[in-house]
Amino acid sequence: MFNRVLRRMQALVRASEYVLTLHGHEEMEADGLTVYDIENVILSGRILEH
Repeated sequence: MFNRVLRRMQALVRASEYVLTLHGHEEMEADGLTVYDIENVILSGRILEH
């Protein structure tokens, strides 16, 4: 199931068909991340460090 969900998320990122919520944006900023970081994690399917 994980792979199916990941492939769907990757397709949405590639097509720029996703919405980043305000809460998501706030959490991302609090962690010092950019939208490109999030997209890279989704497209690579790997989290290198937290």
